[in-house]
Amino acid sequence: MAPPGGIRGYARTVRAFSRDMRLYIYFTLIGYLNIGVSQVLYNLYLNRIGLHEDFIGTFNAVNTIAIAGAALTIGPIVNRFGPWVPVTLGFAMFCLTSTGLALSSGMLILLGFAALQGIAVSFFSNPTMLMVIEYTTNETRQHASAIVYSSQALAGTLGNLGGGLLPRVIVAAVPAVTAGSVSAYRATLMIGVVVAALGLIPLLRMRPPKGAPRGEMAGIRRQTPVEAKRESGTRRDDFSVFIISGGLLAVASGAVIPFYNVYLSRLGASTQTVGYIYAVAALVAAVIGLTGPVVAARFGSLRTVGVLRISPLPFFVAMIFMPNLALAIPAHAFRVTSINMSWPIDSTFIADLLPARQRAYVFSIRSVLWNVGWAVTSIIAGRVIRATGSYSFVFVVYCVFLVLSVGLFQIYFQRRVAERARDASMAAALPSRP
Repeated sequence: MAPPGGIRGYARTVRAFSRDMRLYIYFTLIGYLNIGVSQVLYNLYLNRIGLHEDFIGTFNAVNTIAIAGAALTIGPIVNRFGPWVPVTLGFAMFCLTSTGLALSSGMLILLGFAALQGIAVSFFSNPTMLMVIEYTTNETRQHASAIVYSSQALAGTLGNLGGGLLPRVIVAAVPAVTAGSVSAYRATLMIGVVVAALGLIPLLRMRPPKGAPRGEMAGIRRQTPVEAKRESGTRRDDFSVFIISGGLLAVASGAVIPFYNVYLSRLGASTQTVGYIYAVAALVAAVIGLTGPVVAARFGSLRTVGVLRISPLPFFVAMIFMPNLALAIPAHAFRVTSINMSWPIDSTFIADLLPARQRAYVFSIRSVLWNVGWAVTSIIAGRVIRATGSYSFVFVVYCVFLVLSVGLFQIYFQRRVAERARDASMAAALPSRP
């Protein structure tokens, strides 16, 4: 629910965040810079060293399969140690593997580092919502999640700008480095790693939880054993639909996102322009993403998620027939904004439906299915693009699976919301015991 008092109420909610929650937001703002740099530059770096969409698809598949495999271990680790441990160790490993990727050019070495980086990314990014749950109260949780995801987008904005601009700055500052060279790209990637590594400072200043993770003790629904047994089937359905809809969305995303900067380049955008496009989209997503809790409180979480998820569809349908930058730029902006706004809303939504012990598992398994779907799709899509020279087929895949994902999520959970409202009305109508 949105805090009362508009912007002032929102500010009061932010001030109510714990010290650890604020430190986690600082980590997000710093640590995710390198992801923004890589989004713009890394595929172009691979192109510069003679590797194209078919290898890019395989590279992304190895990376995402590693993310999926590591995600299987996150649930038990979080329930044993809390989310701070995997986040901190994972991010330290991410900095090391990113260094390896920036300095390597051999295909097998790149694939090895891609796998190791995938494990690292899984450990520090998948528990994002669990970190929010761990270090917030029920009243501040949705606003904290919106700010964390917007911070990721803002860091992406700065990283995108750096990825687009720094190669030219390096060329101007170092005469021996030529424009568009591997050296310029490699130096930019290394600068991104060094700056992002500073994110370890706020992480290490956080207080790791002692004893049982707080998420275990802060369940929104507390049920008796009889109630838990009666609702176990419904919970399994909730669990399954949430994960399957995420898997369908992963297939849609995996067909397009790994290659989108290359697609923009094919349409005539320079490296600097691609950086600007990614940066502006991330900035828009960061700013608009802060309004997510307010919009969800006004229109309902379920309706908000549905509208946000489907919003990029018209642009991608149009690009099947008319590929041009005038459509590609808003398509990217709508897609990034829809993800940034909808992800914390639907994550909070499912956290409200599930008991505390199941949250770590549902987020972990969704990550597994997301990354497996992404990996398989990116391999196939990369080869199709390489063979046909066209992006039309992958845009068709994106549109079809996006509609399937949104449709399943909306139809099933609309029924669940109606059931909960009916149960609540029946409970309120029962006479109280003397």
